[in-house]
Amino acid sequence: MNSIAEDHREEEQPLVEIDTWKFSLSGKPDSIQNHLEDLVGEERQRIDQGIFPELGERATRSRLGLRWILADYLQCSPRDVPLIIGEHGKPELDSESPHFQNLHFNLSHCGDRALMAVSSDSALGVDLERIRQESPIEDLAQRCFSEIEQNAWLESPADLRRVAFFHLWVQKEAMVKAHGDGMTLPLRLFSGNPDSQALEGTITSELPEIGVDLWRYHAEVCSEDLRSAIVFRGKEAKISDCDPARVGLSRW
Repeated sequence: MNSIAEDHREEEQPLVEIDTWKFSLSGKPDSIQNHLEDLVGEERQRIDQGIFPELGERATRSRLGLRWILADYLQCSPRDVPLIIGEHGKPELDSESPHFQNLHFNLSHCGDRALMAVSSDSALGVDLERIRQESPIEDLAQRCFSEIEQNAWLESPADLRRVAFFHLWVQKEAMVKAHGDGMTLPLRLFSGNPDSQALEGTITSELPEIGVDLWRYHAEVCSEDLRSAIVFRGKEAKISDCDPARVGLSRW
């Protein structure tokens, strides 16, 4: 009897706690200049990148938001957040820094909106996408969706197919980012769910690092033309929406 109870406890997985932060990347340019001291190295040059000024401003606001949010968890100044770029280009915390904590985080932005997720329980990925009418969804689905996904997507009503495409696309992008190996993870070798009504579900694959029940997604309808997804490793998550004003940011 005791061994059965012990086996049951071993099968149970702890709840994955995830904080989400939705913050705006818009504002007056001079407000950025007042905070460049919170950035380090080449981060300060981002404001000058891109053909259009707003692109550099958004890139700078995005990195400021990342540092301000992580500084709140690490209880250090924004410039002391020990950010490094991992092997495949994903930002992470330097484990040799005195400010290191075992935090997983990921950020995505679309236009003037940014979405960041933070957890100490699981690797995670996040993606935020606008439903773009000009995107060649048929071609992209054929090249990037698994056979299972393509068949399920084509079963969607024609007038809802574009929404279904982006609902699935954010899952796949978030899975790639959670996996951490960049585009070395073939998009066609794992499957999400194109049913736009299914806001939670499992990412499945024959790849052992993804498996059939190791990773789950949580999707959100952010607005009529904006979709997001968070992918995490575990069975169930408690997702808390944090107030960005707490760290000096504005909500979108």
